[in-house]
Amino acid sequence: MPKLGNRGIIAIATIGFYAPVAILTLVLLVRYALRRDAGWLFLFIFSLARMAGGALLVAARAEGTNVDLFIASYIIDAAALSFLMMSTLGFLGMVGHRTFSENPRVIYNLRTLGVLALGALAVTITGGVLGKHVGFVLRRVGSGIYGGMYVFLVLVHLGAWTYRWHLKSYRRKLMWGISIGLIPLGARTAYAILASWSSADLLGTQPSDNPVLARSNPVTGHLALYLVLSLVMEYLVVLIYLYSSVVLSRRHR
Repeated sequence: MPKLGNRGIIAIATIGFYAPVAILTLVLLVRYALRRDAGWLFLFIFSLARMAGGALLVAARAEGTNVDLFIASYIIDAAALSFLMMSTLGFLGMVGHRTFSENPRVIYNLRTLGVLALGALAVTITGGVLGKHVGFVLRRVGSGIYGGMYVFLVLVHLGAWTYRWHLKSYRRKLMWGISIGLIPLGARTAYAILASWSSADLLGTQPSDNPVLARSNPVTGHLALYLVLSLVMEYLVVLIYLYSSVVLSRRHR
C-alpha cells in the first residue's frame, strides 16, 4: 500500500480535529431544536465537509490510482469555505436577534450574502468537475465571489457594531468573537484566491509561472502555507465562533 505522506497524515489529523466539533455542534442543534441560529448548523456542515474531504484524501492516498478520489477531496477543500462564511452570517443574526436583525436593510444584506455563499459553493463545485479551461475560469470566479463576500461581511459586521448599545452584554461578547474570527477568516479567504490562480488544473500539475502563486497551490505548493493559511486559519475561526456562541448560550439559559 502506498505511503500516505505528509498530506495524508494531515488529512487524518483533520478528521480527528473536526470530529469533536461535529459532535458538539450536533448536540447544540439537538438541544435547541434548530431554533437558536444557523451558525451552529453551518459549523456542523463545515465540520462534516472537512471530515469527508480528509477521508477521501486518505482513501486516495491509500489506493494511489483513483484520480476521482483526489478530485473529490480537492473540490470539497475549496467549496467548504462557503459553509464557514455562512456560519458567520448565522452568528451575526444571533447577535442581532430582536435588534438590528429586524432592520429591513440588514435582512436584505444578510440574504444577499447568503445567496453569494450559495453561488460561490455552486461555482466552485462546478469548476472542479468541468474541463480544464472552463473549470479554471469558474474556480477563479468562485474565489472572487469569496473575496467579495468577505468584504461585504466585514461591512455588514461594522454596521452591526453601530447597534452595540442596544445589545445585551453577552451578545456584545459574541460580536467581539465574530470580530476576532474575521481576522483568520480573511487570511483563509486570501489563500483561497491565491490557490485558484496557482494552477491551470485542480491537481496542480500545471502550476502558474508566478512562483508566489505556484507555492500557494494546496496540492503541489508549499505544505506549510497550506497548513497555516488554510487548515489552521479555518480551525481558529471554528474555535472562536464555538467559544463565543457557547458562552452566549450558557448566559442565556
